[in-house]
Amino acid sequence: MIAKISATENLGGALGYNFKKVEKGEASILLAAELYQDKEGTYTMAEVFADMQALIPEKCRTKKTVFHCSLNPHPDEKLSNETLMQIAKEYMEALGYGKQPYIVFKHNDIAREHIHIVSLRVDSEGKKINDKFEKRRSKQITDTLERKYNLIPSSKVSNKEEVETPKVDISKENIKEQVASALRMVLKHYKFCSLGEMNAILSRYHLAVEEVKTEFRGKKYDGLVYVPTDDKGDKVGTPIHASDIGRGVGYTAVQNRMQKSKQAIKPLISIIRYRVLQTMRTSPKTEEELRQRLEEQGLRVFIRKNESGRIYGITFIDDKEGIALNGSRLGKGYAANVFNGYFSNPTHNPFLDEALYGSPSVRLEQSATVHPSQLNTEESDNLVDELIEDMADGSFLSTGNDDWKEAAWQRKLRKLSKVNIRRRKH
Repeated sequence: MIAKISATENLGGALGYNFKKVEKGEASILLAAELYQDKEGTYTMAEVFADMQALIPEKCRTKKTVFHCSLNPHPDEKLSNETLMQIAKEYMEALGYGKQPYIVFKHNDIAREHIHIVSLRVDSEGKKINDKFEKRRSKQITDTLERKYNLIPSSKVSNKEEVETPKVDISKENIKEQVASALRMVLKHYKFCSLGEMNAILSRYHLAVEEVKTEFRGKKYDGLVYVPTDDKGDKVGTPIHASDIGRGVGYTAVQNRMQKSKQAIKPLISIIRYRVLQTMRTSPKTEEELRQRLEEQGLRVFIRKNESGRIYGITFIDDKEGIALNGSRLGKGYAANVFNGYFSNPTHNPFLDEALYGSPSVRLEQSATVHPSQLNTEESDNLVDELIEDMADGSFLSTGNDDWKEAAWQRKLRKLSKVNIRRRKH
């Protein structure tokens, strides 16, 4: 059983998230301690919020006064409500929250049933509940509860099981559960820096992500929707808004994941680049042959084309390391247009040119560094390539017209020609 604890100052947000699930029939209230219950024996968002808010002193030095925790049994566990209630009570008591007001929700919106607990981190006098070594103590408590109730240990959940998440199947009824399962695995296991790279990963699970922008009362909001797809990447289901799936898969969470990935991928770029180079130097004649040879190197490739057949995006994926990299992120010599040119004329293989790509025996070491004289030109070229690929990746769901991709390509060519003219003048 895995416990995930968070601290926040937004009591309304923590309660609202769970009560919204209750309203949709995706959760139920299992237990409430030290909270007001109306005559019908039910709890409402307004009453629970007022009850908890009244217990927080006006002059409270603790900013993050709200305790929000989820307890997640192994996916194969099917526990009764009574067992879950008892586990929640014992967990809160052992962690030091036994005398605090708290409410327990059982979520059934995904295949893995789990519970959420909302409480307060301060008592009625404003004294903070002891949170020293909280996560360490929490792990000890969940280990004890696993042994007491003979639960499947959380250590049994392996990365291999996570990576083997099944594809989304729209013929089944639990589409939202399937989407949620695939997303949580991808966001936990993979590193990516753009929605295009994320889409390359999601394609394996017959899923795609699309950014949506809305405006409400004059304020602009960014969001994400997830769409089931077929083997060709075409939409085959109704888009599901991130907020309907649950926490951790929305716009902010994905942006945070991309920001963290930027540093994490740096040591791996040169390794992926070398493996792609070695593969291309075998001169694969077709895209299928390229896929097969990259698989021998432990890589998958995701290629995107417009209606005329031009390759406008290419992403390399290492499932073992959990990393997806657009070709342009490897360097300007690995951008989509290079592969498009190669497969248009496989007899001319630019990757065999040592003046451009270096000697095979030393390329891995060289690829980790860039000569200062190449920095500005190469970074700017990579940026243009990356921009084209990311724009195309982020928009391929919302439009069937690829003319703008061709226009972007032409603008890039004009820009490069101007750079060459300036060089000759100097």
